[in-house]
Amino acid sequence: MKKKILLTCAVLAICFGAWTVRAMYTEPPPGPAGESVPPDEALYTSQIIASGISMLNAVQNKIPDHIYRRDAHARTLGCALATFQVNPVADRFRRGLFATPNTYKAWIRYSSGSTGLQSSWKPDARGMAIKVLGVPGEKLLEGQKDATTQDFLMINNPVFFIPNVRQYAQATAFQAANKQFTYFAADRNGFTWNFFRWRLREFRIGLDILKFPPKNLLSIAYYSMTAYKLGQEQYVKYSARPAVCAAGGSVPGWWPGFGSNALSDQLARELKTGPAFCFDLMAQAQAPGKNMPVEDPTIEWREQDSPFVPVARIELDRQDIAPQMNNGFCENLSFMPWHALPEHEPVGGLNRVRKAVYQSISSYRRCRNGLDFGEPSNDGSLTFDSKPCVATQPIPQP
Repeated sequence: MKKKILLTCAVLAICFGAWTVRAMYTEPPPGPAGESVPPDEALYTSQIIASGISMLNAVQNKIPDHIYRRDAHARTLGCALATFQVNPVADRFRRGLFATPNTYKAWIRYSSGSTGLQSSWKPDARGMAIKVLGVPGEKLLEGQKDATTQDFLMINNPVFFIPNVRQYAQATAFQAANKQFTYFAADRNGFTWNFFRWRLREFRIGLDILKFPPKNLLSIAYYSMTAYKLGQEQYVKYSARPAVCAAGGSVPGWWPGFGSNALSDQLARELKTGPAFCFDLMAQAQAPGKNMPVEDPTIEWREQDSPFVPVARIELDRQDIAPQMNNGFCENLSFMPWHALPEHEPVGGLNRVRKAVYQSISSYRRCRNGLDFGEPSNDGSLTFDSKPCVATQPIPQP
């Protein structure tokens, strides 16, 4: 009898384990390839903005300098000036910024994904944000249509762990309440003890994103996760991948050390003393008939279905990044996917939310800090082509 009980328990444990693995790795069934806007998206967007402001204030209250930092990717690991060389590309990619080969200046910000200013050695996402300067043409963002910048935002993981705006609102509410992991043990109504309704697939993706420090911020690939238009007839995702700048060169591959500022210190040291470092900005076009949705960023667009194609070369020459790190310039930069030409319009629920959220939180953060609100100068100097927030004017609210 005892053996039968043990055997039954073993079988149940195996079945439960198999179900758990299946739940963690099974993708949702293919959905529509284009955009689909739910009717309640505006409500969830306002909730996300409120949660973001709450997180912004919470971080500000905990740190000695009392600076209002971003609600995500709060810690700047480094900020460097680069050249952005648009490649000659195939006809299908010859749209917007990539229509004509040209060379621009660009600011690159490397960051940690957390809302707090935690050690380099804590598991986290690492971000690479690109702001291309001197881009002519009317832009998408209301109030900044005359801006001359184009942004690309990426992290070192190809997919995000939240599939839609409704769940994003719930996740940020938990995060603002300092219950980050409760989202994974919840259904649409909140926390549940029903294990079979837990978000195990999202949990597995979240663990994939929380990486230990990379060997080098200049030697890893970054991904846009979300999709964008490229022209009017196609959608793409982006990736920035380390590249050898010249024949005989190499991609850096040494470890940063063990201090809490290891990644920042290493990046500053290498850019000050080393050779040039390069990335290829690559575009991946949505392929017809493949499971490559724009509304669900948890689903990876597989390279065997559509390969990435290099569209631009990013080069970071030798430089001292201390001035822009120490004078508040980097902290004052604001990156958002809607700093873009119409040919690069962001698509999908998370990108639509980012338009309102990033703009509201960026205004709030900068004005609270008494900084300029606008975009940096086209010449790559540490100045902004904008006016500072005036203390007597109301601070923008969500």
